[in-house]
Amino acid sequence: MNAYEVMVSHQNFAVIGMSDNPDRYSYKVYKKLQEHNKTVYGINPRLKSVEKEAVYDALTDLPSPIDIAVLMVNPKIGIDYIETIKAQNIPYLWIQPGAESAEIIEKAKRLNLNVIESCVLREYKAKEIKAVICDLDETLLQADRTVSNLNKRAIQALRDKDILFIPATGRPYYSMKQTLDELDLYGEHDLAISYNGGMVHQTKNNEKLVIHDMDFDLVNWLYQFGRSKDVTIHTYIEDKTFAYNLNDGERDYLKHFPGIIEHHDEDLTFLKDTPILKILFQNTDLDYLRSIEKEIPNHIKEQLEISYSSNRYLEFNPIGISKGMAVEYIAEKLNIRLEDILSIGDNLNDLSMLQITGISGAPANAVDIVKDAVIYNSPRTYENGAVYDILKRTKLIENIES
Repeated sequence: MNAYEVMVSHQNFAVIGMSDNPDRYSYKVYKKLQEHNKTVYGINPRLKSVEKEAVYDALTDLPSPIDIAVLMVNPKIGIDYIETIKAQNIPYLWIQPGAESAEIIEKAKRLNLNVIESCVLREYKAKEIKAVICDLDETLLQADRTVSNLNKRAIQALRDKDILFIPATGRPYYSMKQTLDELDLYGEHDLAISYNGGMVHQTKNNEKLVIHDMDFDLVNWLYQFGRSKDVTIHTYIEDKTFAYNLNDGERDYLKHFPGIIEHHDEDLTFLKDTPILKILFQNTDLDYLRSIEKEIPNHIKEQLEISYSSNRYLEFNPIGISKGMAVEYIAEKLNIRLEDILSIGDNLNDLSMLQITGISGAPANAVDIVKDAVIYNSPRTYENGAVYDILKRTKLIENIES
């Protein structure tokens, strides 16, 4: 049996290292097991009770035999429990992350204990996740904007378990077609988030479920403001992107993106009657972009959602529009709890979704603020299968690397 099968097929647990602090993982494990109707005893010689339930000094004090001892203490303390677990004929030693050590594993194996190294919360959560919402550039896609074979196989394994995979990008919907084609994301319930949440599509028939355009005068002000700065300006409508002051570096960066139209207009009057979804400024000097943001008057800022992406873009969406808002919409539409969604992203425009979903992950190339916000940080970058690695770490899929 695998770890999950062992857990669900046994009834009586002891949590060694029990805490009465709801923020501690031992408390969360204790409560999660109770939620699944397990009989759970807490072990901590310095704690008498948790919410009026008795906490015991030692395994030998428990009122009935247990099936699984869950080790959740410092390995220097945990080593002292191994012989007692053997003496009490406890069938399984479950070692939570952070409680493991080579000495503990060696001693447990010497005593012929059945050892499981995993996380109770992660094992349960892997069965609860209904959807994965994932950023594209610098997260899922390689530098050439394609999906690696490893990530393709990982996403197919995910979908074989009836877990939705929903791409989310700051880019236009039309620019996602290659990715949607590569992954064949045209099923009955397949969705896609574009324009940082400004649009949500049902991909099977390209139906627009959500569209939020910007006030023209606001966009035109930003355009005029940006023309005085050393930036390329991208102005997005539904099926095209207009680029002003396009530099060679940005031209090369966009070579895989369709629908780019270079223009030199002094204002955006030519788009006055066309819904504009987003506008952004591009410069590879992030400090310079941040200095530009500081120059924007407060009465303009209060009308905008401002974010950064790809370490080169200062992005502007209508106030209230974000990937997080789109994820909330999708959760309600699909009748999925936010806590049953895994989100994956690398940059500031991903934060709003990473902070509201039940599990979150980031590639090694993510910005520090994102790394601090997520639960799982992959040691891999977008170039070598970070999305696969996060899906494996969260137990949503098995190891598929040959």
